[in-house]
Amino acid sequence: MNLENLWWQNEQQLTTYPLDLDINVDVLVVGAGYSGLSSALHLAQQGVNVAVVEASHIGSGASGRSVGLTNAGLWIMPQQAEKLLGVTAGRALNQLLIDAPLYVAKLIKDHQLDCDFLNNGTLHLAHSVAAMQYLHQRQSQLEVYGAKLELLDKATVYAKTQASGYFGALQDSRAGTLQPLKYCRELARLASLAGAKIYSQTQVCAIDKQGEKLVISTGQSQIIASKVILATNAYEQQLSYNQDLYTPLYYSQLASQPLSVEQRQQALPSNQGCWDTGTVMRSFRTDAAGRLIIGTVGNIHCGDAQGFKRWSQHVVSKTFPALGQLEYQYGWSGRIAKSSNNIPQVIEIDNNILQIMGYSGRGIAGATVAGRELAHYITGKISKTELALPINQAKAISFNQLRAAVYEVGCQLSHLSDHLLR
Repeated sequence: MNLENLWWQNEQQLTTYPLDLDINVDVLVVGAGYSGLSSALHLAQQGVNVAVVEASHIGSGASGRSVGLTNAGLWIMPQQAEKLLGVTAGRALNQLLIDAPLYVAKLIKDHQLDCDFLNNGTLHLAHSVAAMQYLHQRQSQLEVYGAKLELLDKATVYAKTQASGYFGALQDSRAGTLQPLKYCRELARLASLAGAKIYSQTQVCAIDKQGEKLVISTGQSQIIASKVILATNAYEQQLSYNQDLYTPLYYSQLASQPLSVEQRQQALPSNQGCWDTGTVMRSFRTDAAGRLIIGTVGNIHCGDAQGFKRWSQHVVSKTFPALGQLEYQYGWSGRIAKSSNNIPQVIEIDNNILQIMGYSGRGIAGATVAGRELAHYITGKISKTELALPINQAKAISFNQLRAAVYEVGCQLSHLSDHLLR
């Protein structure tokens, strides 16, 4: 098996080039993922002269490596967000993110985005009887914000998924699945059509202030901008504004060969993306070609991912026993920026540098609407107090790399224990 990212194996392309000349813009966006491209799109739609620079390729970071679920809300409960941020700010953020899947679906429909979008709901699977109570509480709290959720019993979940070992699920009919890199590239295409200039293979090395302007150096060129949006999340390289503000976590996935027609009826026949309530989460979905994609927290580590494949075979044999032995064609991982409170953060640096980070694994829908919010804030459509994202509240995380190592060891031990416990 050649361990490559499944999402990168498609022919859809947007031709971009390195920036090799000096330019002047109103706003420079650093990072061509969901946050950066959504910001650029919504700025360009308002007539702002905006450019995006990406150190590698469009979607080369977390945006091109995710599971591809357009889920709503935060990992934490809505009431916890209200407690952490205050009722008014917490409610604003909850509403923004709980409605986010609707905005993604509208964007895809209005612009006919080619991203294999299936708007048929997602399932949050209960891995234990006790987890059903958690899902019930989550349903109650999200429905206050208008979410359309249904708590499904064990038999209904099995009929929809053919997945053994689950006791029910919370179904969000407003969410769905998509091909995450294709969606990212479509955002880039929309932003380009709206007037944004997008440059790949262009790494920002330094940002300096010169009067009221910012001077951004790339090594190949110099950019003069009035404002900068840093949208690198867990993939910041030469810059180091946010490295103490998140703990890096990994999420890994394996994709099987396309399943047969018979096998498709034995694994996720309703084509709904799923993730479970386990402490070390698992996810299951299929792609447009009918592959089964299984994911979990933790890094693949070694080149041939033998440990991860053995774990996956165990999980599949327990969860979808009728499938038999699967052959995997692709395997990849992505880095997640886990903030101190699992809430995305905006940091304002010197008044004209904004950084958005810390989606904690909820980036597709969340980052799309976060980019829109940042664009509205920069153009004055909303004030700082009206910004639904928390600003300048990010807290530095002590012993970050140690925490990351502990999380990773815990994930690997959990995968080992799965052979005995799950």
